[in-house]
Amino acid sequence: MKKNLFPSLVILFVLVACTNQPAATPPHTEEPIVATETSAPTPEPTEPAGPEAVILLKLGKPDIKFKDPYGVAVNSLGQIYVNDAGNNRVLVFDAAGVQIAAWETKGEGPGEFTSLGFGSLAIDSQDNVFVVDNGNFRIQKFDKDGNYITEFGGQGSAEGKFRRAIGIAIDAQDNIYVTDDGSAYVQKFDNNGQFIFRFGGLGDGDGKFLHATGIAVDADGNIYVSDYERKNVQKFDSQGNFLLGWTIASAVGVQGTPEAIAVDAQGRVYVSDYQLGRVQVFDQQGNTLWEWNVDAEGKGLFQRPTCIAFDASGNVYVANQSGQSMVVLAAPVLP
Repeated sequence: MKKNLFPSLVILFVLVACTNQPAATPPHTEEPIVATETSAPTPEPTEPAGPEAVILLKLGKPDIKFKDPYGVAVNSLGQIYVNDAGNNRVLVFDAAGVQIAAWETKGEGPGEFTSLGFGSLAIDSQDNVFVVDNGNFRIQKFDKDGNYITEFGGQGSAEGKFRRAIGIAIDAQDNIYVTDDGSAYVQKFDNNGQFIFRFGGLGDGDGKFLHATGIAVDADGNIYVSDYERKNVQKFDSQGNFLLGWTIASAVGVQGTPEAIAVDAQGRVYVSDYQLGRVQVFDQQGNTLWEWNVDAEGKGLFQRPTCIAFDASGNVYVANQSGQSMVVLAAPVLP
């Protein structure tokens, strides 16, 4: 997705409290940007910032040599799966952060990866792991130990095909939803990869997409899709009918660039802001609840955050792409 994030000096007519300007419309490319670590922007809030961001665990340098990590998911045992996109592999950690496996065979065959790029992963109720293998135009399904089960997709724009899959989510019935970096549709599959339906289409009206990236499904089957180019989130019912949408603007009036999206057990909607280095949290109507961008010491939490996941305790896992890390935050404690 391929973001050309070169800073420029542009006079804005809104007050911004950060040092980087929003990214230009990204071209579709085959490899992620190799970005250097920068300080996360820290706009000063003008209303309560919500629960404190408490770091429980951080995986990354010097112990783990991530390169542009993108996807993250947690299974019922607390095992953590990270799509280490720049290295075209999936790394598996136990709940304490100790690496226990690496799925890194290169190629086009079953269980192999060519280019994971900006691709996510998701876990179903049986702890099967679905990996967006966008370099091979497919989704691959593995058991929790990395044993290959099946795959689906193929290159193309027809139903059930992918031009460059990116986001993936799983509903309570273990159906699979996939966004596509090169196509303006969300596609739904059953757990074995059989195509069910798709919705969306190219455009900037309600229910349409310009650059759909993240996707999530809540307990009621409602579907949430973040659009990197439109800078918004849209909510659909389980049949793909548009319900409502909202733009990504913080309490300080700084519009961000949504990348990934996730819904916690309480139905709160978490959106990673790739450009401004924060995670924003909304209710299901799009009202801002809080945002996280600094820790208790005022230090930036994220540098180009991407995918978000939760464990059974409600702790929040965030892939920190330019920070070359994965951060675990304690479940939010609200008054």
